[in-house]
Amino acid sequence: MKKLIILFISLSFLGCETINVEVQKSAGEWMMEGSQNQGKKYIMGDDDDADLAMKFMDGYENMDPQTMVDLSADIVKFHPGDVAGVFDVDMTNTDFIVDRQKDMDSVSRNYIFIMPLKMEGTNVRFVETSFNETTYLKDGSSKSVGVYEKLYINTDNKISRVVQWHRPSN
Repeated sequence: MKKLIILFISLSFLGCETINVEVQKSAGEWMMEGSQNQGKKYIMGDDDDADLAMKFMDGYENMDPQTMVDLSADIVKFHPGDVAGVFDVDMTNTDFIVDRQKDMDSVSRNYIFIMPLKMEGTNVRFVETSFNETTYLKDGSSKSVGVYEKLYINTDNKISRVVQWHRPSN
């Protein structure tokens, strides 16, 4: 009888199944008045988006414009941190990146964080990141800035918008 009870208890434990349920928690709020996304909350995004953004940013740091072109939509909205305005950049070729980096010898970035996010109830996906960047110029000088960057990803899994903010580095 004891063996039967022990067998029954053992089978009961073996029959237990652990079920993991993934719950998307939303937080924060898009507050821009008049925006179609006003009032929507943020949800953690997918690490695949973070990987895509990292490859794109590595392309810039490694001065590999073709990688950036391969990962971009044909036209990318660019909000540079070093000049005012928003520009439609033709990313069907490397001309823009080559021109932007023409005076550079190398670029070094030290990343602080990378966070993929999406907006609830929409296809809006983006990756926020912050890093310190030192640009070494061909004339021997260098420039360091702290950068906050937001990279938007379209439904074709391509970078479609880059928004930057710069501040002096310590």
